[in-house]
Amino acid sequence: MTTTDTRQSVACISGRRVVDVLGRLQVRSVFLADPAPLDLACLVDVPLDVDLDDWAGTEAALRWLHDSRPLDGVFSVYDAHLPLASYLAARLDTRGLALSAAMNCHDKSRMRMVLASAGIRVPDHLPATDPEDALPAAQRLGLPVVVKKLTGSGGRGSLLCHTAGDVARAVAALGPVPLIVERYVLGAEYAIQTLTSHGTTEVVSILAQHVGPGPRQAETGYDFPSGLSAARESELADFVTRALAVLGFDHSVAHTQVRIDDEGPVLINVAARPPGGQLCAATERVSGIDLTRAAAEIALGRNVTRGPASATRVLYRCVTFDSPGLARFDADSLATPDLTLDVESGDSVLGITDPQGGSYGRIVVYGDDPAVLENRYRSILESLRPRVEPDIL
Repeated sequence: MTTTDTRQSVACISGRRVVDVLGRLQVRSVFLADPAPLDLACLVDVPLDVDLDDWAGTEAALRWLHDSRPLDGVFSVYDAHLPLASYLAARLDTRGLALSAAMNCHDKSRMRMVLASAGIRVPDHLPATDPEDALPAAQRLGLPVVVKKLTGSGGRGSLLCHTAGDVARAVAALGPVPLIVERYVLGAEYAIQTLTSHGTTEVVSILAQHVGPGPRQAETGYDFPSGLSAARESELADFVTRALAVLGFDHSVAHTQVRIDDEGPVLINVAARPPGGQLCAATERVSGIDLTRAAAEIALGRNVTRGPASATRVLYRCVTFDSPGLARFDADSLATPDLTLDVESGDSVLGITDPQGGSYGRIVVYGDDPAVLENRYRSILESLRPRVEPDIL
């Protein structure tokens, strides 16, 4: 006797977090990878080893599965694979982020052109498809500028430059790839998390974002509430909602970075995925919405699961170092769930001002009283005693 599997079916190009979510959603999961790690392949219904750079070949393999058991959606939470996921969804005529939106987010020059044409403020910018054009572009715009890789996202592909020498070093560090040069926007930065379903966008959280001094503007922390007035938050929410509509968002979550200067909001970047690090967990604590789960539910056409918020405040600070060397920590502090470290004591680290430096851990505390949160953070930091010793080798 055979039984019919009536579960919804979804294809994803993602990692363990998404695979775990799909297991809890009790759906038939098709996992596209190059190749699929064995531990993840054992957790999904159909592991599909494909060359993700071969879009036609990937489509052919997925279409063969789709023809025998239709997919309800295709999605990814990896920046590099968002265009492919949207392409597959469009070719298979199933649910996914619109291909135009994925391509608008993938190419920073295209994103800014589309937004600016609709009256959405973006930084003044110039393309540098040939990296040799970066310095003339910076001189034309006026220093300081930010030099970025044209495609992809993340702080390691973005460097702040105050001088012509900084621009030359940024070009060398980012590699011989197409770049975009934009005038540095002086102002406070905010991270806005949203979900969009059937073209309607809901703002889930707005957090104040702290960044390092540069050249790499690495994240150093977040605060919730944002510290903005209700009217200013409403303005920011409207700004982001309009921007996502202009970019063509229909079915996706998003992590958007905005700065506010003397003239108002300026859009810095949009990533059509949940935020990374502990920011997804922080958003769930203050909103009751798991954005990774929401991304899967939107791809499946389901209502987004909403739970109760468990905190009204978040104090989130990254573990960084002022200079390179060997990281040292006091072991007694490592037992707290409020602390996560990406390195062990004795590992090599880089300073916050190094183009390849950044965050090596996070202290994230939740609650309702700002003084209690600050005291808790200080207590963990003092117990951890992060420091750097010279690397003599």
